[in-house]
Amino acid sequence: MFHRQGSKAQTTGTKPPHDLIAFTTPAILLADAKRQTLLANITETCALESLRFNSLCLSLLNNFINHCQRLPETANSYYAQPGGFLDHALNRTEAALQLFRQQLMQQDTEPTEEQKLWLYALLSAGILQGIGKLKLDYRVDIYDSNRRALTEWNPLLDPLTAVGSYYHYEFQKEGADNLRRRLNALIAFQLMPTAGFSWIASNSEVLDAWLAMLHEDVNGAGVLGAILERAEAIAIQRDILELLAKNALGSGTRTPRVSTFIDRTPESTHEQDKLLGAQFIKWLSEGLEKGIIRINKAPLLMIPAGLVMSSETFQLFMRDHPEYKNWQMVQKGLMAWGLHRHYAGEPMVLSKYAAVLPNNLSVHNKKTGKSSTISALEMVHRQQTGEQRPMERLTTSGTWQSPKENPAAPHIGFIRGV
Repeated sequence: MFHRQGSKAQTTGTKPPHDLIAFTTPAILLADAKRQTLLANITETCALESLRFNSLCLSLLNNFINHCQRLPETANSYYAQPGGFLDHALNRTEAALQLFRQQLMQQDTEPTEEQKLWLYALLSAGILQGIGKLKLDYRVDIYDSNRRALTEWNPLLDPLTAVGSYYHYEFQKEGADNLRRRLNALIAFQLMPTAGFSWIASNSEVLDAWLAMLHEDVNGAGVLGAILERAEAIAIQRDILELLAKNALGSGTRTPRVSTFIDRTPESTHEQDKLLGAQFIKWLSEGLEKGIIRINKAPLLMIPAGLVMSSETFQLFMRDHPEYKNWQMVQKGLMAWGLHRHYAGEPMVLSKYAAVLPNNLSVHNKKTGKSSTISALEMVHRQQTGEQRPMERLTTSGTWQSPKENPAAPHIGFIRGV
């Protein structure tokens, strides 16, 4: 959602220089300081020695960059900047590996070879998740060194950089989710190093989970599906926090109206909406962390489709931010981030609800009337599976083992329907 409709790009004639983007090598794109930090964290966390990291991971990342270049992830919501497609993937992958090491493995031990295989499966799926949208959501035309049109790019056949010197892209209407999920695997097979795919395929359980992650099959992917969803949310949260930081709307003080900027003017009304939406998301996340707001205690209710965002929740925000007088304006700001589904006559539902969750949050137990603290990852896992059991942990032999269940764990108790 929030992708602009692109008119049909010309396939003949020339484009003025400012409309074209020159191809860039992976090394140059990865030289950015923030990307270098993310890459260093990924290198350390996946625990592969240098030679294997270069052949299995860096080669995959280079192939990925030759496919996406400096394309944005979205037209005007999260990671909409040039190179946002790459930044999103790096942040998601780094967060996924960190979650895996912190919550599913023993931190003080070096991963075994069997555990490294699971880490590599997660790393590669983290990079490649959603890559099928390159075929559905973008139209990319390739131009030669004289800026003459050569062809429309087909990501199912060749890297973006296979021919030509420049490219031009436009967003198309979003494609069907089911088709995108199937295309994820087709493009992934192109980009995966042979040795990397062979390693994953050497273990049928790992291969099954890896394919489920690519198909965005959260039940089939098990715990790794929850890891990727939470990592996706963390990546989006980082983009939100970066926008707030750029506009001096950080934590610690009451945030000013989004129409007030310290050193610049918002580029558009949509940017103002995004800033307001970012403020609301930050407020909601902090409220959940402090227990001021609790999931499944009115007005914040969880259903299978996500988190219901009623008018009362926006009015609570306005109570803390009296400078805003219209709850629909706050809702519009949240919608600018594209995390929702909204049907006429029904409350808005945050399908990407994990993007508003802190690391730990308070969940109300409707059966006992008491509230307990739960990790965001555990929340996502239980929302995906509908199970109240603790997440499995990965043993040193590479098998999954269920820890003893905590009888005091909060029952999410989803409400059916809106």
